[in-house]
Amino acid sequence: MPEHNFKEVGEKMKKAVILFLSVILCVTLCSYASDQSQEDKMEPASSHEQNATASFESTPGFESKQSEATPASDEPETKEIAYPYEDTEGRVRHQLYINGELVETQHAPYTYPSKPKGAFYPIVEILENMDVECLFDEHLMTLTTKINGQIVTCNANNTDIVVGKVTLGGTAPEYIDGCFYVPSYTFMQLLDATVDFTSDRSGVTMTTDMVINPDTSGVEGLSISPEAITALGEQHYPGSAACSLCGGTGRSSCTACSGTGSVTQFSQNRSLVTGQMTIQSSRAFCSRCGGSGRTTCALCGGSGKR
Repeated sequence: MPEHNFKEVGEKMKKAVILFLSVILCVTLCSYASDQSQEDKMEPASSHEQNATASFESTPGFESKQSEATPASDEPETKEIAYPYEDTEGRVRHQLYINGELVETQHAPYTYPSKPKGAFYPIVEILENMDVECLFDEHLMTLTTKINGQIVTCNANNTDIVVGKVTLGGTAPEYIDGCFYVPSYTFMQLLDATVDFTSDRSGVTMTTDMVINPDTSGVEGLSISPEAITALGEQHYPGSAACSLCGGTGRSSCTACSGTGSVTQFSQNRSLVTGQMTIQSSRAFCSRCGGSGRTTCALCGGSGKR
């Protein structure tokens, strides 16, 4: 091959190698420039976000608003209700102590601010604590029971409270939120009790030495009106064959809710804004009767027969 042909081929190969290297270099530079451009675009955005966050956090009141919007992970412990306290109806509620021991009741005793010396006690729950049941009429306004042979009768519309052969006058019982309350002096006659307040007035007290005889106490032998029997349901046994408590229906008025089917519950809530504790009342189904207001008659076991 002529010499000039070798030179021509060499020149062409040289140019091809240079062109190939140039292409590779160009591609590398373009790729690097693209990555650098993306990083440059992302950095300012991150910087702006940091600046915006810093500016927002430096705004007065930011920390308090954030804490209000997002509850703290460590929630404050729920505090027990502090007695005495004023309920939503303006009554001052107290705890109940019987013979020096605190008694838990669904319905707390109360006084009125205008008459701080006269307390009202939930008679059904107190007697229930002594294993003594009470009986109501169909309107849930009249209560009767028996303590050691003494029949007790009282009505929410009458100031006369009859205990055996003694009639107490002065203040009428009150039927509030499904609970029958009687003035404290009722128990002075009924249970020969001494009633008073604790030294800090957080509770009301009742002290008695009376021993309850279950054979002569409760609702056995007591009867209710024909209207009340109708309200309790169908009569299975009529006349003398019928149970004296339920009138032959096998059902009796629930003593836990006084036949209303619901009870009052008190709850204490803390305000997220002020931090103050407030007490609220609400109605809930009675757990004993399931909201029906009626339970199986304790005297006849639900048979309706005497």
